[in-house]
Amino acid sequence: MAFFVAINVVCSFLTTVLPLISILLIIFLPLTSAIVEVMCKDRWFPIYAVATIGLSIVVSLSSIDFTIFYIVPSIFTGYIFGLFSKRNLPSMFAIFLAAIVQTLLSFAFIPILQLITGSNLIDIFVKILRISDRFWFDSVILLLFFLVALIQVILSYIVVQNELNKFGQKSECKYNQERIAGFTTIGSAVLSAIFSIFYMPLCYLFIGIAFYFAVFVAIFQVQVKNKICLIIDGVSLLIGVILYAALNQFIKDEVEFALFAITPGLISIVSICYSFLKKSE
Repeated sequence: MAFFVAINVVCSFLTTVLPLISILLIIFLPLTSAIVEVMCKDRWFPIYAVATIGLSIVVSLSSIDFTIFYIVPSIFTGYIFGLFSKRNLPSMFAIFLAAIVQTLLSFAFIPILQLITGSNLIDIFVKILRISDRFWFDSVILLLFFLVALIQVILSYIVVQNELNKFGQKSECKYNQERIAGFTTIGSAVLSAIFSIFYMPLCYLFIGIAFYFAVFVAIFQVQVKNKICLIIDGVSLLIGVILYAALNQFIKDEVEFALFAITPGLISIVSICYSFLKKSE
């Protein structure tokens, strides 16, 4: 624990001298926390987290934003990766949960950073990207943060899991992951439809989540060479496009994108029905 706290602190200090290396560190930093979680007892992890955050703030007072936006999320991400690996839980949920945590932390830290630096991160993005439709941007900002966090977490997971395998941690989930991914996709699609009625940011977020798990459904079908489901998936994609084209003229402009949740929902329904049919046979 002390060794990896020291590594995190050194990384924090280096970013004050060489800010560009933070781009690489955001991918590799979760590895330290994952190894601590795997090699140490769970009850000691809070001590490691507090020591890392406290010492990182001390050595990087001139660039405290690195500790806030990178060190803290990396601790949670690494903990999730280590815990899921140790318990042999589905990796798709480890990646998803880590991405959600990073997204929520990013939004939670925006007012803190504004209090410290006087700058609003959202306003900076609007100016840099020269966005004229602020209402649309505010509606999709939650989804954009999630997608950015998802890309970062996936890259981190590739690095972390490869290293954890060297410690004898093999991710061998005992559950039917295809069926779990299917039900989660359908649930996300339903939630996106519900939130489209009164809160569009969450609607778009759940559309992104539905597509995320639908990708895993398709991957599982490819792995088992399920040609029938893959053909039906293609048909479902076509049906989703046709339904979107047919229905969007009857729906308000800001709500029409919620129709995109139809496609992952159809793909998952097909996958679940086929898996139950095969089981009954």
